[in-house]
Amino acid sequence: MLELTLSADELVTSLLRISKTETVCILDSCGVGHLGSHLLIAGIRPVDLLEISNDDPEETLRLLDEKLVLGMAAMFTLSYDFGVKVQQVSAKIKPTLQEEPDLFLALFDALVVHDYDSGKTFVIGDHKQSPAIEKLVCEQVFVDPDLGNFNDESPSVTSNFTKPQYIDLVERIRERIRSGDTYQTNLTQQLRCKLSPRATPASTFWRLRRDHPAPFAAFLRRLNSTVLSASPERFFRISRSGHIEASPIKGTRARGSTKEEDASLRAELESSVKDRAENVMIVDLVRNDLGRVCEFGSVTVEKLCDVEEHPTLFHLVSTVRGKLRNGVKFSEILRSTFPCGSITGAPKIRTMQIIDEIETADRRLSMGAIGIYFPKNWDLGDVVVDTEFDLSVAIRTMTIIDDEAVFNVGGGIVIDSDPEKEYDETMLKARALLNSIGAR
Repeated sequence: MLELTLSADELVTSLLRISKTETVCILDSCGVGHLGSHLLIAGIRPVDLLEISNDDPEETLRLLDEKLVLGMAAMFTLSYDFGVKVQQVSAKIKPTLQEEPDLFLALFDALVVHDYDSGKTFVIGDHKQSPAIEKLVCEQVFVDPDLGNFNDESPSVTSNFTKPQYIDLVERIRERIRSGDTYQTNLTQQLRCKLSPRATPASTFWRLRRDHPAPFAAFLRRLNSTVLSASPERFFRISRSGHIEASPIKGTRARGSTKEEDASLRAELESSVKDRAENVMIVDLVRNDLGRVCEFGSVTVEKLCDVEEHPTLFHLVSTVRGKLRNGVKFSEILRSTFPCGSITGAPKIRTMQIIDEIETADRRLSMGAIGIYFPKNWDLGDVVVDTEFDLSVAIRTMTIIDDEAVFNVGGGIVIDSDPEKEYDETMLKARALLNSIGAR
């Protein structure tokens, strides 16, 4: 195993420079140390690169299973709308300005990994690739990228909903709850922004990582678009021993500007009956989803409504764990769990139907998933990884095509939701992404 004398910042700046001309995929825990996430993982020069969209989700799942037994590492995205197909929700046709693949998949025979715990950087996988990767990465190191300043004029941001329209939809969902159609519905609005020349994908990711470090950050240069994520939420992780853990987030508060405000807001979230009810509903849904692919009686709630701190937000996070049945394929796990219940609501299928009725734009990658697969036969050496799969929920996640950024923000609507506060929460969640592109 080859060790590279690179810090995390040096590695990221090098990879972002390489991304101007080549496919680069980065998954970065940013040193946050949340839920055991402690690595920065990068793939360059993939052996295979696929983007798939079709009307047969089973064909896509079969292909995914086939690619994951070739002995190579994989990084991938799964769109929310692929989940609509997988769960056989009859979706209405919505106007779209950009194509989003159901599945993006990049296969690598070697990866660059930085361990924040040890401060060391290694090339893992096929050792024959190490010299070429070392040469490429080390030639591009530039510690202090020139991000430039945004113009005084902030770029315009548009939404598929006005504030009154969003508030009206919250009321409509509350009426559906009264009618017994749903218990909780995640309602999103889609924001679009034309980017200034300074807001390149590389500089935007650097700003996100610097100003809003997240345990499941991502930068993926795909065939015709670039994905940037500052997600705080794990979808699920599968250990090498066959255990699966899901960590849904429900319940959000802004951080305060003083220690006293911070303590007050944290206590407010911790004691909120509404937020706790939202979280518990989704925990119950996740237990049911995992129960379909786990050994009978093995699914347990390890943590319930723990308060997690992030740079600008507090979240309520729970963790559900189970032991997978022998021989379960990755496609079967996705059929049972995708999309994540925290961004649908409960009950999942009926609520997904309601979401499709009332949201006017496809969610695309937003609310989908971003993930990595480590082959079991790889020698990981000094890199501490007890992971076969690790997927994040694609929240706080934007897709950039040409000079336009697109992302969704939303929240769980329950019977005692305050429509004004629900709208304000979406804007709070948008703040990190908007700041990174110089928008307000």
